[in-house]
Amino acid sequence: MFAMPPYIYTQSKYYENEISWTWGQSCSDIIYISDTSFVLGCGSYYNSVSREKSNLIFSDDSVVDYTVLSYGAEYGDFVRRDMLQTPTGFALCGRMNNGIADSYNQTYDHQYLMETDFEGNLLNFYDLKQFPYQGDAMCMHYYPETNTYYVGGEAFISTMPTQMWLLKMTNGEVVWRYNYGSYDYRNAIHKLLPTSNGGVYAIADVNVYTGFHFGNFAILKINSDGFIEWSEIFSVGFEDRLTDAILTYDEGFLLCGGSNLPNPINNNRLYATLLRLDSTRSIIWSKQYLTESYRSEMVKCYEQGEDFICIGNVKYVGIHWKAFIMKIRGSDGEPLWTRLYDYGAWHDYFYNFTPVPQPLGGFVCVGRAEPVGGADVYIVKTNCMGLLTLPQAAYTVAQDPAFPSRFLFTNQSQYAYPDSIDGGHYIVNWGDGSAPFLCGQGFAPCTQDNLLHTYQAPGIYPVTLQAIVCNDTSTLTRAVCLGVEPNPQAQYTYNDFGGAVQFTNLSQNAYFAQGGYCVWDFGDGSPTTTQINPTHTFTENGNYPVTLTVVVCQDTSVYMQFVQVQTVGVSPPFFEGGQGGQQVVVYPNPAQNTLHFTLQNSLTPPVGWSVSLFTPAGQQVLHSSASLVGTQAMATHTVQVGHLPVGIYFYTVQSGGVVLARGKVAVVR
Repeated sequence: MFAMPPYIYTQSKYYENEISWTWGQSCSDIIYISDTSFVLGCGSYYNSVSREKSNLIFSDDSVVDYTVLSYGAEYGDFVRRDMLQTPTGFALCGRMNNGIADSYNQTYDHQYLMETDFEGNLLNFYDLKQFPYQGDAMCMHYYPETNTYYVGGEAFISTMPTQMWLLKMTNGEVVWRYNYGSYDYRNAIHKLLPTSNGGVYAIADVNVYTGFHFGNFAILKINSDGFIEWSEIFSVGFEDRLTDAILTYDEGFLLCGGSNLPNPINNNRLYATLLRLDSTRSIIWSKQYLTESYRSEMVKCYEQGEDFICIGNVKYVGIHWKAFIMKIRGSDGEPLWTRLYDYGAWHDYFYNFTPVPQPLGGFVCVGRAEPVGGADVYIVKTNCMGLLTLPQAAYTVAQDPAFPSRFLFTNQSQYAYPDSIDGGHYIVNWGDGSAPFLCGQGFAPCTQDNLLHTYQAPGIYPVTLQAIVCNDTSTLTRAVCLGVEPNPQAQYTYNDFGGAVQFTNLSQNAYFAQGGYCVWDFGDGSPTTTQINPTHTFTENGNYPVTLTVVVCQDTSVYMQFVQVQTVGVSPPFFEGGQGGQQVVVYPNPAQNTLHFTLQNSLTPPVGWSVSLFTPAGQQVLHSSASLVGTQAMATHTVQVGHLPVGIYFYTVQSGGVVLARGKVAVVR
């Protein structure tokens, strides 16, 4: 028996991360603006007693390069409650005040709506205050064909009760505003959904007794003139609180939030709740989840086919709050799987999430993580199963001594979950032209990890195992030998380019195309690699015992020589000089097809900045100017290097003839 080890993948594609730029911050909106970047809607405090500000964060989807923009005056609160994308940029709504107390030592919030361009620059601001006692703009819906906003929330006509508040604005002018006040206690619109006649469904909670969450779910159909066509109240438990709602594929509704257990005991404790309605608003099912916990809530849901993906938060007795993702079966509301996330030193919350654009797939969730003191933006990116792992293909193979043409393959892959809901699958190609073996989701169940295969003639066969889950594939190809002794001979040469050493594999009988493989150990404590011709950067000068191991079936050859590195910190003469000073992040390095150059801490990157690449001999092989959006230069510029030969290149970043930064990168295959 001999082992076929897996390729080692970094798990950086999926992650838990946090963003912090001040004392306390959290995010509750996320919109993808390209396949690889998104904008977050956030709020922040600069210290424990400061006023709240509204923020937009423009970030790549790995949260490596991001820019934070803040809105709000020096005094008073400026709170963002909802956010959406428009043809010209983004719209934000919420509540604000000037921070100045009246004779009763009170400051009153009132509603606002603002529009920005795609870079976050303010285009229009609308102060929606009408009465001394005001409230909160909590949600929006936008009809781009008429440039019409519906903005909903709550209004304080007096101190109590609050009334549902709805405003219609077209082309920047308020058409009408209404308060709907036929309910007791506190009432607010939390979600606006479109109707077929240009109005909105106002999804609300009503009769909420402050301090106890006591209330009911409500749906109001409101036409384009602001009149209620119908309204209906729903209740799941003794206490109900709404957080979100969506229109379903069958023209029904899914309402989410929290409800108490259906009994008259008011213990101020809610549990994650969903209410599923058909197109006539008849109840299909209602469910409470995680009732074994101390408290929980369902925050947001998306439709996935006929099922639902939902996020929320849960607290168990003696344990801090944790965030979760749950998949719900659409037919009966039963949970199919649940993933818990526990990142910070204290509480962790999800407030919103979005599917990652196809074909990448998965989800990005945002919220708040609480370290010791303050709070940070919490960002989690998962695959389609809510997991942070990538599949890793691995197998062992043993030749049958009684029947040498027959081999036993044992699948030892990880993180594919072929027998789970939404799980992955396996494909095994035997390398001899016979039909592949397939099992897992979409195919026959994977009932065993041991597979037998018989080869008909002597030869070296490349056996490939693919472990596929969601949109991720891990592939492992290794050689299987029948009646052949490959006798590999490991050997290599190298060239040193300023500490970045390019290795050329000269091994004989390696059969790389048939599944032979190699392992490099660079002798400096860094991880090994299975690349055939790697480039490795040494951080210090010295002599390093670099070992190349070549494996074909059971045959192994090892070659070691001392690699002398004496050029760390030495640049070629043509690269001397320049005025530098600008911090630039270059990734990935080494690169295969693309390189990203990001100017750090550049809120207004210089227009006309560019990137050039040179060979070690000083020959320029690439020059590319940074992209523009309108007249604004982007802080990140991407260049294509897939056409360049493998090797070391030196870069310069320039603007107006001034060298902002310089460095070296490796291009590998």
